[in-house]
Amino acid sequence: ALPQHLPSLQKLEIIDCQELETSIPKAGNISELELKRCDDILINELPFSLKRVTLCGTRVIESTLEKILFYCVFLEELEVEDFFGPNLEWSSLDFNSCIFLHTLTITGWHTSSLPFALDLFTNLNFLVLHDCPWLESVLGRQLPSNLCSLQIERCPKLMSSREEWGLFQLNSLKKFRVSDDFEIFESFPEESLLPSSITSLELTNCSNLRILNYKGFLHLTSLESLYIEDCPCLESLPECLPSSLSTLSIHDCPLITQQYQKEQGEHWHTISHIPDLTIS
Repeated sequence: ALPQHLPSLQKLEIIDCQELETSIPKAGNISELELKRCDDILINELPFSLKRVTLCGTRVIESTLEKILFYCVFLEELEVEDFFGPNLEWSSLDFNSCIFLHTLTITGWHTSSLPFALDLFTNLNFLVLHDCPWLESVLGRQLPSNLCSLQIERCPKLMSSREEWGLFQLNSLKKFRVSDDFEIFESFPEESLLPSSITSLELTNCSNLRILNYKGFLHLTSLESLYIEDCPCLESLPECLPSSLSTLSIHDCPLITQQYQKEQGEHWHTISHIPDLTIS
């Protein structure tokens, strides 16, 4: 059992305690809570002071996530890991209590949908989606209007609906990272997929990506950094990269390395003007 009253406690971690059947201590000053693989933990009440929460494991998420979003009015960062379903269905939830949430990380979500629409988190700035192979869409079809950074890794079904997200409407979006999601897509980005506000674009581990669509870059007038790694089938760079580009990093892309080799590659002259240039 855990002590039931810890008034000075600020951070609580309970990890791999499968046999622990107890409730969370009363702690009015706690700001960080991490619950991982502790299926029988009881959540009787949650302190309003929580700012950072990590939940890992299906049963923990089923019993706790909705309460966290409803009661923790000062929540700033939420990380959810390893949910294996079935789909959660919440009839109603007052998301007005989540006005301070700025960072959401979802890893290993193994169902087709989320139980909430992401656009209801009105002040969300950073969204990370990792290893969600069955996730088909973000409910609401739109992403939060204040989103600054979006990272998607190994979410193939979700990526197939990317033209429905309304990314081009997100004028605050600065960074977009995609990894390992091109099993069936050979060209990226589609024309007008990304907003002109993008300053950093990263593509990594895209095994079947062949073409960077030049039409998808034409309006990216704010793009400063382009990072490409482990894209073995990528044949070439766009004919005309944005003039705003100051950093270009390419790693483990053999076809590109050959064509754009410094001073010797056939197309070296098309990128030689970029101030910070790395090809390896």
